[in-house]
Amino acid sequence: MTDPEVARLRRLRGEALRVREIARALGSTQWTDDLLARGARASWRMARVVSGRLKAHPYLRYQRGVGIGSIVANRLFASFLAATTRNRVQALKRYEAQLQVLVRHLEDTRALSWSSDFSDTLGRSLYEFQSLLEDLAQITESGVPTGAPTRATRTDGLAGGLARSVEGDWPYLAF
Repeated sequence: MTDPEVARLRRLRGEALRVREIARALGSTQWTDDLLARGARASWRMARVVSGRLKAHPYLRYQRGVGIGSIVANRLFASFLAATTRNRVQALKRYEAQLQVLVRHLEDTRALSWSSDFSDTLGRSLYEFQSLLEDLAQITESGVPTGAPTRATRTDGLAGGLARSVEGDWPYLAF
């Protein structure tokens, strides 16, 4: 692991712990929700995976854990967010916004990871977070796209004509 990779993993761990604290703070209010508990568990698993990856590094200074200042700051931010939330939908929207930030960090870290095993683990977590975002979007009616944008394929010209002729004969599309 290089210094930028360690910094990226620490940011991801910090974001996962922040999202966990927000879920716990919002879940402890009157708007207790199964989605918040599910998100807190998934964030905690993500933080543990990243911490394990950092602790496996041979350099001692890369193995540092989360500082007490970060923990206090996350709790204060989560408490402030929970105290200023008026209703359940607003609480879930705020949580959804924080979860989207975590998903962006997770996608970046996964794309730049050198280890295929670690990338697979991040991919499973990413799938779990995107599923959670889809469930949150149904409740908050935000309609936020969570997956990768789909590209429209061109069907004009030679390539399009060839694609139309091969479309029914291609053996691997039958699955």
